[in-house]
Amino acid sequence: MHCALSSSLRACLLVLAAALAALPAHAAAMDAEFALRWDPKQGGPATPHDALRELHLKAGKPRRFEVQYFEFTPPADVPPGFEPILRKRISQGEAELTFKLRGNKAPPAQLPLKRWACPLGSTPDRKDEADVTWIGSGRTLTAYSRSCSVESRDLGLLPPHALQARPKGCGSTMTRLVSGKLKVEQWQLADGTTLIEASRPGQHSEASMRAFEREVLEPLLALKVQPLERSKSAIGGDCAR
Repeated sequence: MHCALSSSLRACLLVLAAALAALPAHAAAMDAEFALRWDPKQGGPATPHDALRELHLKAGKPRRFEVQYFEFTPPADVPPGFEPILRKRISQGEAELTFKLRGNKAPPAQLPLKRWACPLGSTPDRKDEADVTWIGSGRTLTAYSRSCSVESRDLGLLPPHALQARPKGCGSTMTRLVSGKLKVEQWQLADGTTLIEASRPGQHSEASMRAFEREVLEPLLALKVQPLERSKSAIGGDCAR
């Protein structure tokens, strides 16, 4: 913007106001994952196939995962209020390691995602996300996460030595069906428990939340689903159960 020397201060201020008005009113909403979890023994669809059929959706071929959580030594720079999580998944000849920080507030603004030192190395696969879990009609729990992942054809892929990682020894299996952006997963936990989750990505905005409620949550609640509060990481990584 340029104001000639002969322009009045008022004219300059008007030009500045017009320039500011042209900027977006709000910063882009954070990415989010909306989810609903249930134990089919308590009610609701018994399998991902049943859930998608009731939602009048078609899915592609199922994909099966083996899932293992680790005990490990957290990095020294874990922000206060965040829980560090380390997980490995194996599927279709590929291994994926994921390190995640999970807390009840957004990651510190002074540590942008692109400058974050991921403990798995300089991987470009990293994200900040709001995890919104529905525990009833109009009732949600929100956690915030920062994560990074590494993929490899080496199924023996191990976490970096600095993390001193040790498998928890209570691995789970997960079968996933996908229809559009909706994922429906069935988890078989080490203690024999079955868990089903329906989830969909979106923007952490009122419009996206209402769309998930309308298109996923309310139809499943009508099928007698009893929502669970605990996260998949908490359930799948709890070997004491």
